[in-house]
Amino acid sequence: MQLAVVTDYEYRAHMVDQIVLERGWQSLACVGQPQPRDWLLQYQSLDLILVDLDVPNAIQLLKELTHYLPHVSLVALATPQRIVELQDAMLAGASNFVAFPLEPKQFIATMERARRSTPHMIHAPMLHSTAHAPERHHAPLQRRSKMIAVTSLKGGVGRSTVAANVAVALRQRTARDVIVVEAHQGLGHLSLLLNLYPRHTIESLENEANIDVDLVQGLLQSHGSGIRLLAAPTDPGQLVELPIETWQQVLTLLGTIADYIVVDTSSHVDGLLSEVLSLADDILVVTGSDIAGLRDARILLHSLRHENVVEGRIHVVLNRAGSQGGIDERLVQEQLKEPVAASIPEDCSLAAFAFNRGIPFVMSHPRSLLSRRLVSLVDRLVDNGTFPTPAVEAKRSSLFSFLNLTR
Repeated sequence: MQLAVVTDYEYRAHMVDQIVLERGWQSLACVGQPQPRDWLLQYQSLDLILVDLDVPNAIQLLKELTHYLPHVSLVALATPQRIVELQDAMLAGASNFVAFPLEPKQFIATMERARRSTPHMIHAPMLHSTAHAPERHHAPLQRRSKMIAVTSLKGGVGRSTVAANVAVALRQRTARDVIVVEAHQGLGHLSLLLNLYPRHTIESLENEANIDVDLVQGLLQSHGSGIRLLAAPTDPGQLVELPIETWQQVLTLLGTIADYIVVDTSSHVDGLLSEVLSLADDILVVTGSDIAGLRDARILLHSLRHENVVEGRIHVVLNRAGSQGGIDERLVQEQLKEPVAASIPEDCSLAAFAFNRGIPFVMSHPRSLLSRRLVSLVDRLVDNGTFPTPAVEAKRSSLFSFLNLTR
């Protein structure tokens, strides 16, 4: 396969070259060319063109390449600062995108998907790295659930902790079926947070030709609170990168199984994150009170506000609020231009206790300020819901039902 890289940075082209060399691909570097379109047109056997969005007039270049090279798949290369431009890149003709710095495995997978796709027939929106968005609605099964995405572009902000406690609190407050799923390509943490040892993980879906309700049901691990978990692997040797089409099927099927689907996402911007955000009814943007966290939250919020396929309600969750040296909540709201829906206070000892014992703090310490704040958020999510009244009143789970799970 022949891949051309259009960039103004020699080291970025060199990084791509190192990655594809191991696959036996050929990499052509178009570095600092004043007329990159003319440079590319002299090559007749290109399979893929990777366009760095830091190149001047990159969007216009994508439009021109779409016109002059309709048989070649285009992929955008985006740094975190260029995330807000991905919508224009996709509309201009890019069928996929990769984030910089590059992660070799994900880069190769994205390139292979782009090569297999038919270029420029369907243009995905910003934050959506595949060209299969319309297929999201093709499933014959009717979705009856509410999907809650827990997301952040920065790792270490407590996203998985929030997801686990939100899922348990939803179950306790509504007595409805709740599934929490790790929808990312990395190692799982929810099984640790919930003290579960899943017999099956999303690895079981790799190369699975027939995905149906029975198969997905069999992958779910039950928790004592009544929720169920679709876990990511905890062993690096079991990591898999499932195609977006597989995740679309899985998320659709989960929506027919449970009333609430809580999705723990990755901090890595990829097609799966885009898919989840476009499907979610509620999006919890988790951030800390540090500069780096606020910067990434602001980037994400800006993208969500300007994305025409993201219809979910946005809720900012300020985690570890009031930590020493952290930014005040009022300033956080000013910086993000979004009210803080839940301010989860700093409580290192309780958080460590809950994590080390695998017991969400809404169960172990339901009267703590952490729990009360989180349950208040869940009550808001429930109040925003539009579920039909069930014919038979649901019964509260017997296990832990004696706990007063209020935040």
